Amino acid sequence: MKNRSRDLIELLAGLGIVLLVVYIGSFIRLRADLTSEQRYTLKPETHELIETLDDAVFVKVYLAGDLPADLRRLSQATRELLDEMRVPAPQKLQYTFVDPSADPNDKERKKIYAELEQQGLQYSSIRIREKDGFSEKIVFPGALVTYKGRTLPLQLLKTQLRTPDADMVNRSINNLEFELSSMIRQLTRTDRPKVAFLEGHGELAPIHVQDITGLLNEQYDVSRVRIDGQLNSLSDRPLGTRFRVNRYDALVVAKPDSAFPQKDQYVIDQFIMNGGKVLWLLDVMNANLDSLRTQQFSMATAMELGLDEMLFAYGVRINKDLLLDKNCAPIEIYTTPYGNQRKLERFPWYFEPVLVPQSGHPVVSNIDPVHTRFVSSMDTIGTDSVRKTVLLTTSPYNRVFKNPARIALNVVELDLGLGKGGTPAPVAVLLEGPFRSAFADRLAPNFLAQDNMGYREQGRPTAQT
Repeated sequence: MKNRSRDLIELLAGLGIVLLVVYIGSFIRLRADLTSEQRYTLKPETHELIETLDDAVFVKVYLAGDLPADLRRLSQATRELLDEMRVPAPQKLQYTFVDPSADPNDKERKKIYAELEQQGLQYSSIRIREKDGFSEKIVFPGALVTYKGRTLPLQLLKTQLRTPDADMVNRSINNLEFELSSMIRQLTRTDRPKVAFLEGHGELAPIHVQDITGLLNEQYDVSRVRIDGQLNSLSDRPLGTRFRVNRYDALVVAKPDSAFPQKDQYVIDQFIMNGGKVLWLLDVMNANLDSLRTQQFSMATAMELGLDEMLFAYGVRINKDLLLDKNCAPIEIYTTPYGNQRKLERFPWYFEPVLVPQSGHPVVSNIDPVHTRFVSSMDTIGTDSVRKTVLLTTSPYNRVFKNPARIALNVVELDLGLGKGGTPAPVAVLLEGPFRSAFADRLAPNFLAQDNMGYREQGRPTAQT
């Protein structure tokens, strides 16, 4: 009898604790991070962004009403994110959910659809099963974000297709925090940052960066620039100032194929020393697939870009090698001789690693796997003042081909030992901090004494990728 009484007391006590937690939870929003991606843990920068707003941001979300299951998940995730973002300063972020299809009048509905499209939102067409077949429903999986009288459209469902699937919805949910915080930053900026694509060393032509340029133009002023040894190409020295002032906020160096003269290196170095950011997209091995169309193999050799010492001084070394990875994209190869009905088959093409981001850094957090081709490994170098974050690596199942590297289609038939796990090889690194000039202790006093130089040896805080 005593045992039964004790059990009853423990049961009632347990129920009491549960009810107490539920009661408290109705007043205090408690969220447990149950995912390895920390999907429900907002980044400190996001809370700081909301706290420092001068005025309230108003978000009108068009994900309400009768929605299919996947879009209901997106709607709920959006609501939860907005609630989390409001925690530090509820008055700074307000939102509402609207059903654009709520009006029973067909003419009025179409008018609302047209207005939303005019404001920049894209619709999706959803097939809904009914008793006597299928019907189509128009939904606008997006939001209008307003700050200080200025409104911009935010597409919450990131897809080029009119009919979304579950994977698209999952990716969109993962990117919600980034997309919404980026939109708020865009609305609060008083001026547009300037980004320059470098040319003059065989970098990618405008047509080859057309897509990324178009995306960047939504938030940045994008242009192209040549250095040609000109000191004022990336910066100016206003009268009465000790150091130079950059013309651009960031510089993109996209796949150069020829050496950088010392003068160009110096101009880039001083751009960095004065706080400019650089995105280095470098191929250090001369490798391509075109040669394999006419011959059985080709040799990839190192390209001399003249940047090794400069990058080493900043804290990174790009190795003259090619990485092969078991986690890779496929290649299609004919498996029957000429003269017969030729058959294409897919094989793993180890020279095109597919990199799955493992870092929690905002630069790569929640992005899709990255398809690469003929990538090289890199090492980080000592420099205590520079913080180094590896953004992308191969899988542990990789192998290195040193310079010169033989590229052949028959690599798909070889046993390269890729099944034996090893150490992932870094292929993308973020460097942050004040950098010391790569030209420190190398410049003659008479060179530094020239008018308009404005040489800076110890840089301002900035970043390079």
